[in-house]
Amino acid sequence: MKTKIFFGVSLFNLLFYLAMESIWSGIQGMFGLWWLQYLFLALIVSLFIVMTVLLAKKTSGKAPWVFGGLSLAFTIALGYMFYLGIGSLRYILRNFIIYSLAFALAFVILYLFLEFPKKQLWRKRSFRLSFLFAGLLVLLGICFLSGFVMIRQLPTVFAVEEEYQIVWTTTINATGQVKVGDNLYSETYSGSLDSETTVHKVVVPMSELDMAKEYEIISTNYLYRGPYSGLAGRTIKKQFSFRPVDLSDGLQFYSLADTHEYVNAGSKTGAYFGDDLDFLVLAGDISSFVDTVSDITIIHEIAYNITGGERPVVYARGNHEVKGLEANNLHKYVGSKNDKFYYTFNLGGVFGVVLDLGEDHPDDWWEYYDTAYFTDYRLEQVSFLEDVLADQDYLDPEISFRLGICHMPIVNVYNHDSEYDEDNLFLEDIKNEWTTLLNGMNLDLMIAGHRHQLLQFLEETPKLTTLYYHQDYRVSTEPVGYMTDANFPTFLVSRRSDVQTVATQENLFGKKIVGLATSVDFQTSLMDICYTNTALELVPIVKPFSGVSVEHFMIPLGGW
Repeated sequence: MKTKIFFGVSLFNLLFYLAMESIWSGIQGMFGLWWLQYLFLALIVSLFIVMTVLLAKKTSGKAPWVFGGLSLAFTIALGYMFYLGIGSLRYILRNFIIYSLAFALAFVILYLFLEFPKKQLWRKRSFRLSFLFAGLLVLLGICFLSGFVMIRQLPTVFAVEEEYQIVWTTTINATGQVKVGDNLYSETYSGSLDSETTVHKVVVPMSELDMAKEYEIISTNYLYRGPYSGLAGRTIKKQFSFRPVDLSDGLQFYSLADTHEYVNAGSKTGAYFGDDLDFLVLAGDISSFVDTVSDITIIHEIAYNITGGERPVVYARGNHEVKGLEANNLHKYVGSKNDKFYYTFNLGGVFGVVLDLGEDHPDDWWEYYDTAYFTDYRLEQVSFLEDVLADQDYLDPEISFRLGICHMPIVNVYNHDSEYDEDNLFLEDIKNEWTTLLNGMNLDLMIAGHRHQLLQFLEETPKLTTLYYHQDYRVSTEPVGYMTDANFPTFLVSRRSDVQTVATQENLFGKKIVGLATSVDFQTSLMDICYTNTALELVPIVKPFSGVSVEHFMIPLGGW
């Protein structure tokens, strides 16, 4: 009995450690030994093999206790690892289920081939026929579903420059087309309609969809697409209304960041404006990793739940969305330009600039295992901002509001921002240089996230001097870094809680999110900015550096 129990423990350890692959690097970070994580794996695999042999041989005596005790010690160590990486619960649990099912399937197959034919039941002709019939039904079902296209994730309308990028996904490979009025826009590859993808990103002119106020998505799968003939399968269509940004009654937009895959809470929080919403800002880290396509479509789920595919969405990439096996494909699923995540947009009189600082450590940081080249990427954006200033689109007389968005706060230089990356000063120089360029654009507001705190950097905030939290916000003697010489207000969102208080732990199980509601009255030239929670309640705020309590921030347009 004890051998079976210890075998189960060793199997659990193996499956659990494999499931925690996303936080293996924490072992390296704690002990500074890159090979230790692989040594752990080798030892856990070895213990599983030993316990399997002991179980097969029905060994008793001291051996099961020795190797079983080592397995229990690893269980405790893995539990501590899991505790430290609880923020990755979704990914660990998903992987654990996948590996467990794979092991169970392998066990069933081995049993069916090696053991079950010896059983009396298998010798009955009626059972063998029933078994064969059930297998054929499963095979037919798989064949049917493999050629029957359905919409998996309904569309999100991303705003980029002067175009809308309409994105949806299908269950199998199919084409992607969008009909706006009498015009049909298609997803093509070098002149051919692309039918070999499940993600569909179709670009339509912003002015045309704004005028039509409706669109239809169309997907067709091809059962065969040969050199001289083809066979089309099912075509699926779905129509949507669309409401462009309308500034006649002012402006209302909602901002979320750092929801970290918690779809339900993020969707509820972002519904604050209801039908009055003009557009949605997703300011990064909507997902914690992008290991699979399902991780990416979390972004679509939250966006669609809030907008219904009927309002524009502006997306900025977060540092967590740089991570994972599918990170290089993220641009196919969200608003982007030339496969990159910095661009401008013009939504019916709202000019915006979206920037991307990438990761939040130097390029040679151990977590990036020599794959990070963000210094060059940030320098590209210096040239991009210089071009934006030269074009002066933000000065167009029809522009009524100017918005900046970046996941990591540009105006706050903090912690490791001044660490060196080989020959380059890390984020500090870039943040100050970007601030200088943004100061020339007459921004009314900047949206950021990343810090998991509800912070504001306002005209009253001391510039270029070390900041400390006010004791009414947080009792701490640690410096907060400093604010760059910005001439525009910056608000940080979100927080996985229903309150601002840092002393209250974030809810790591997806029940609560705080976001930011912004209303603009162009008659009074004032912004009314407030934080709201998942219950659609106002969240009282203590200004982090002055200790003043507020519920609404009434801020003039035009910066200072």
